[in-house]
Order: sequence, then C-alpha cells, then structure tokens
Amino acid sequence: MAKAKFTTGNEKHVVYKKTTKRGEGKVGDIMVNHPTKDKGTYDTISLTRTEKAKTVKQGVAAEKKWHKQNPKDNGKKSRVAKKRG
Repeated sequence: MAKAKFTTGNEKHVVYKKTTKRGEGKVGDIMVNHPTKDKGTYDTISLTRTEKAKTVKQGVAAEKKWHKQNPKDNGKKSRVAKKRG
C-alpha cells in the first residue's frame, strides 16, 4: 500500500511513505497530510516520529485512533460523544 486516502474526524487524510528529500520528515517516514484549503499548523505530520508507525497501514490505524481519542467539538456534540453518554 503506497498511499491511503480516507476521512476521519470529519477531515480528509492522506497517509503515505515519503520518497523525496523535500519538505518535512525524512525519506522513508510515514507521513499524514490534511489536504484542505485552510492549511494550518498541523497540515503534514510524521507518524514515524510521533506514533512510531513503520507502514502505511499502521499510520492509518494510528490516525484513526488519535481522532477517536480526541473528538473535534464544533459547537455541537460529536458522534463519539453521543455514544458515550
């Protein structure tokens, strides 16, 4: 699996293995990108450095786990909060 595109936490994500020396991270790192128009501080993150992911599959699992543990509150309750009570 070279690249994985998915949505979690109401945000689009792309997890991939870095192959060039440009940008953040080292070659071979598993990276996550949030491809949105409002590029913020946490646009590209190295999952190898933060979550110790070694494959794209592990990176996807780590990102989904993080969003499950840190639900986003946009002034309304999230789906996760409704299930918990």
